[in-house]
Amino acid sequence: MIGLPPVQPEEYIEKVVLRDAYGSVNFYLLPFVLSLYYGVIDNMGSRQFVGFANIVDTLTNLMFLQAAKNTAIYLGVSIPLILLLSLGLALLLRRGGRGLLFALLVPLVLPSGVTAFFWNAIFSAGGLINKILYLLGQPLINWKTSAAAMVIPIILFLWKNTGLITAIMLIGCDRIPQEYYEIAAGEGATPRVCFYKVTLPYLAPTVFLAGLIAVIQSFKVFRELYILFGAYPNPYLYQLQHYMNNQFSSMNLQKLSAASHILFVLMAAVILLTYFMQKRLSDRFTSVELSPAKVVSIRKKPSDFVERLALWTAAAVALLPLLFTVANSFLSPQEVINRYSSQVLPGNAGSLARDGLHFVQMTLLPTEPTLAQYEEFLLQSPEQLRLFWNSALLIVPILLGRLVVSVLAAYAFERSRWKYKEIAFAVYLVILLMPMQVTLVPNYITADLLGLLDSYWAIILPAVFHPLGVFLLRLQMKGFDRAWVEAAQDCGASEWQIFRRVILPNLRPGILVLLVLTVAEYWNIIDQAIIFIDDAVRQPLSVALSKMLSTENGSFFAASCLYVLPVLLVFIMGKDAFQKKKQEGSKRT
Repeated sequence: MIGLPPVQPEEYIEKVVLRDAYGSVNFYLLPFVLSLYYGVIDNMGSRQFVGFANIVDTLTNLMFLQAAKNTAIYLGVSIPLILLLSLGLALLLRRGGRGLLFALLVPLVLPSGVTAFFWNAIFSAGGLINKILYLLGQPLINWKTSAAAMVIPIILFLWKNTGLITAIMLIGCDRIPQEYYEIAAGEGATPRVCFYKVTLPYLAPTVFLAGLIAVIQSFKVFRELYILFGAYPNPYLYQLQHYMNNQFSSMNLQKLSAASHILFVLMAAVILLTYFMQKRLSDRFTSVELSPAKVVSIRKKPSDFVERLALWTAAAVALLPLLFTVANSFLSPQEVINRYSSQVLPGNAGSLARDGLHFVQMTLLPTEPTLAQYEEFLLQSPEQLRLFWNSALLIVPILLGRLVVSVLAAYAFERSRWKYKEIAFAVYLVILLMPMQVTLVPNYITADLLGLLDSYWAIILPAVFHPLGVFLLRLQMKGFDRAWVEAAQDCGASEWQIFRRVILPNLRPGILVLLVLTVAEYWNIIDQAIIFIDDAVRQPLSVALSKMLSTENGSFFAASCLYVLPVLLVFIMGKDAFQKKKQEGSKRT
């Protein structure tokens, strides 16, 4: 399968499609079909057919309606904001300072517990915002009841995912031929005209892909929100993910299935709207001729200082929680409690407090650094070190398996002449739109039938065959210049040689994005680990870190630093290797 020999290569290519589709069907499509079945029966006992009764009951449920309203507001604000912000950052990075992209990607790999702790120090009753309001003599914000709490998931989403969407935008910008800009400049076009007549039209498909991934990522902020505010948060924070999670916790599969199908339709509508908007945008701008007579004067280009300031500011905001975590890892456990407890304690009674409420004392430079947390984690908590290795045992096969399957399957989809391949690819898009809660229970049943419960394979196999990588890499292949492949065929290259020497070098940007997404998703895995791994000793460290916030803070920051360190090192080495290979690939082409 991997070798793709030149004798009747199309047969082998089609087999790659079918084998990958087989895995996706088992772990995603069949569970989705089972969820459809759950949605039309009354309960798992009698299994009486009730038609659309569950959907009707869900649509009339006040909690569901509130959650749907909040989710719509959240998506309606977050998605346009992140697309505009990421596009602006991508254009700035294209002019220079690409190394800062690494800093923008760091939020993706931080453990959910770290993220929750940092933003809790910002938004809690005694958090930084209320501390500033108190010093200014303004009324404090009660985030548990205030409508202003809606900004919390929006800020979390933008902070965590802007780097990823920026990377996708940057890849799209890099694929626009430089000759187009040279022709436009030769006709007297200003930078503004080049942006509207060249950049936007050719970037429209990339914007659609970025929007799709942004919608998918928007629902993953639920992890942090759950840690921060629990299962029943502020009514303005209560979203469809909360509703579905609560139905899952109570094992109400019928209501869960009904809610997930409604969410599926909502996500599909958002994605279709995004697709038609980008298509209309592309058609609109490409229909206008570029000529010197239509050149529009613009303001003078901002100075390099302003551009660098914007990039460095974005990088600083992205890195701030990591720097916060590193600094606090050198505090003693007792000092952590004194600094960040909302209660007035003997150790913080002399600091800023009001009516029994203690305001946080955030720090990036510990006054009396100590290694107590690291000593506790490394020398006194051997069970946590074991959990660290459990995380590695999960991520390595997932990463390798997903990369191999995604690259080969994407190439097979693009090169195969199988007449049903577009139907199969449409199924991949359907699978992408399914919320995690939809597949958890059916996947649990599937894992039970296959004898995979309480085994890492119950997590590894669905991760390997997840269609996101195939979808992402195939869309990138569609932008390839077919002349490259034709030239290789004219030179007598085999299918394997075309794949290895032409396709693979030009797939490195998409592979990098897939690498980041995979590491971010499964290095910080929580939900699947809790459900599929019964033995707490065999669970990854990410689960323990999410629980340490409510149990003890003794070695939380030190454990978090050590946990994220291997990922950061991989990112740094991957970034350098990526830049080197990209240059080599450009020379070959």
